[in-house]
Amino acid sequence: MKRIILFSTPTPSNLDKILSLVFPKEIEHKVFAYMPSDGANCPQKYRDEWKGYAKKHGAKFVYVDNSKENASDEVNKLIGANILIITGGNTFKLLDNLRKSGLDKAIKKFSFKSEFVLAGFSAGALVLTPTIEVCNLTNYDKNEVGLKDLTGLGVVNFEVFPHYSEQKHNALLNEYKTHAKNEVKEITNEDCIVLDL
Repeated sequence: MKRIILFSTPTPSNLDKILSLVFPKEIEHKVFAYMPSDGANCPQKYRDEWKGYAKKHGAKFVYVDNSKENASDEVNKLIGANILIITGGNTFKLLDNLRKSGLDKAIKKFSFKSEFVLAGFSAGALVLTPTIEVCNLTNYDKNEVGLKDLTGLGVVNFEVFPHYSEQKHNALLNEYKTHAKNEVKEITNEDCIVLDL
């Protein structure tokens, strides 16, 4: 099984579906790598929550800290896993952390395994696309790290717009699509994009 899941956020109405996609029965020996977008600053409650989900679905839990520079230990943890989730947060900071830690290359390598699930929500979904330029459209994220190169990891060949609301974002997104180099897919807070490869 090879699966990529992109979504906006876990909600009470989509959580069961998301968890069944992230922890498929087809993978027998599940090793779940949890990578919060803000590295070591992840609130304990979220870490505990995902640790609980992993336990409930028979997966070993591994915490991957992307805030370490040249993080060979973190890279090895990721390579030893077969399920990865990258959480939401500040997209610019996440992409910067991934580059500095070397986890950007490790995630690309992870997506070539013979069996994997790679999930990202909000910022975690955005970094898997060819570019995070769509982040400049809204006030969701501030480029506090001064990132100039907005090239994403390119694990998928389209861009995403998470937390999409037709009422709030339709005109904005339509204008962006006129000059975007890639297809742009909207993801509401209840939707998810699933690619079974």
